[in-house]
Amino acid sequence: MLTEYFLDGCYTIIFNKNLKIKKNKVLYRDIVEILEFYKDQELNEIPVSFRNKFEFINTFCKMKVNSDKADSDLIDSLMFSEKYKALEDYVKMRIDTHVTQSEIDSHIHHLRIRKKLNGLLYNYKDIEMFLETVRDGTFESIDHAIGNYETIVKNMYTNLMEHNRVVQIEATASLDLSADSYENVFNSIIDKYSQKCIIPSGFDIFDNEIFTNHGLESSRLYIFAGGSGSGKSTIMNNIITKSISKKSLDIDPTNPNKKSVYIYITLENQIDECFLRTYQPLFDKTTRETIKDINDGMNIQKQMVNYLNKTNSKIVMKYFPAMSISTIDISMIIDEVISKYGENSIAMIAIDYIDLLTSDVKYDAYRLELGHITLSLKSLAVQYNIPIVTATQLNREIYKVQDSGNLNLGQMGESAKKIDHADFIALLVKDQVDENIVHCKIGKNRSGKSNIEVDFKVEFDKYKFLSGSISRATEKKESFGGTNLLESQKFKKAPGVKNRTPRSDLFSWAILIRTK
Repeated sequence: MLTEYFLDGCYTIIFNKNLKIKKNKVLYRDIVEILEFYKDQELNEIPVSFRNKFEFINTFCKMKVNSDKADSDLIDSLMFSEKYKALEDYVKMRIDTHVTQSEIDSHIHHLRIRKKLNGLLYNYKDIEMFLETVRDGTFESIDHAIGNYETIVKNMYTNLMEHNRVVQIEATASLDLSADSYENVFNSIIDKYSQKCIIPSGFDIFDNEIFTNHGLESSRLYIFAGGSGSGKSTIMNNIITKSISKKSLDIDPTNPNKKSVYIYITLENQIDECFLRTYQPLFDKTTRETIKDINDGMNIQKQMVNYLNKTNSKIVMKYFPAMSISTIDISMIIDEVISKYGENSIAMIAIDYIDLLTSDVKYDAYRLELGHITLSLKSLAVQYNIPIVTATQLNREIYKVQDSGNLNLGQMGESAKKIDHADFIALLVKDQVDENIVHCKIGKNRSGKSNIEVDFKVEFDKYKFLSGSISRATEKKESFGGTNLLESQKFKKAPGVKNRTPRSDLFSWAILIRTK
C-alpha cells in the first residue's frame, strides 16, 4: 500500500537543499520504478487525497532520468501547469525544511525496502493467477500447478538476488578520489580481505605457499577439476574438515559462541557417502573400521557432535539428484541456513559439482549453460560474501596424463567460460603407478601463485589428502628462473626460432645439475 508518508520522504530526498547525499539518475529511476509499480496495480489505486502529489514527483523523476536540467528549471516547468499549482507551497517547504540524519536514514530505508518488495512482486499477476487456478481447481494437472509455482518462486528469488547484487555494486560502483567518501570502499576491502573473513583451507601448501592471504577469500569461486577418481569430492570434504580444525584455533573472543557453518551440497554422492567422507578423515578411520564401530554400538553421533561443539562449527549436508537443482535453489538453501544460524554464520559452501547442476536459463548449447551456471555461482559468492568451492570434470585427455606437468586449462571439459568466471582452478590427476599420490596443477589463481605443480600424498581408504608439496618439476623451474631445462633444450633445437637460450647458459645449468 502506497502511503503519503512514503511520498513525503521521496520529496525530502529529492528536493531538500540541506541533504548531503549523492543524487543521480539511479535514484530517480528507482523512485519512478516504485511509483509505477503501485500505479499499475489495480488493487492499489492511488488515493485521491494525494494523487496530485504522486503524479508530480513521478513526472519530475522521469524528467530527471531523461535530462540534465537543474531542479529549479524542471520545477518551474511543472508549476507552469495549472494541474500542480496547489503544490507550489508544499514543494518550497520540502526544499527548506530542516531534516535530521535519523529522518534521512529512515526515508532512505523505506525507499530501499519498497524497491525490494516491488522487485519480489514484479510477477504479481502470475502469483495472482496461480492462486486463482488453485482456488478454483482450474489448473491442468497437479504436476503443471507445481511446475508453475516453482517457476514463480524461482523468478522471485532471481529478482531478489539481482536487487541485492545491484545494491552492493552501486555502493562501490564509482569513486571520485578527490571528492567522495572512501567509507564504502574501505568496508568492501575489509569484508573481502580481513583475516577474520579468511577461511583456512587447512592445507599448508595452499594456505602458506599458494594463497596470498593464507586461505579462502570471501566472494571467490574455487574449482577443483579432474577425471573420475582423481579425488575432487575427497579434497572438498577435506577442506571442510581441515578448515574446521584450523579455524577453531582462531575463535573470535568477542563472540565465542558464534558458529561457523559449512554447507556441503552434493548431486553425486548420497548423504551416507558424504558422511563417511567427512567422518573418516576426521577420526582416521577406514570404511571397514567405521562399519565395525557402527555394528559394535559405538556412539559415533556423540563423537561427531562433541568435535563440532569443541570447534564451534556446524556442517549442513544436502543431497539432490543430478540435474534437479539450479543456483537459485542453492540461494534458497543459503537463506534457510542463515535464518537458522544468523547473518555472517556461513564459513564456506562446497558444491559437488558444477556439471550436475541445471541452468535456470536455457541455452541452445550445453557449454553456454555451464558458463551461466559458473557465473551464477560466482554471483552467489559475491552476494553472500562467502567462498564457494566446487568441482568439475576434465575432458577425456586427462586419462592419458601421467603427471602434473601435462595438466593444463585446455583440458577443462565442455565450457571455457568455467575458466573465465572462476577465481581459482586446480587440476587433479591420480598417479598411474602409485595410487597414494595425486598430482595437482594450479592453473589459475587470482589471489596467489599459479602455474605451480603440487604432489599430494593420499589415503583414499580413509578419504584423506595427507599433505602436499611442490613437485620437483616446479622446483627445477624456479631454480632456473622459471624455465624448465628440458623445455629450453627443445626450444634451442627448434629451427628458425629467435631468442634461443644461449649455449653458455645451458652449459652453466649442466654444471649446476652435476654439482647438485
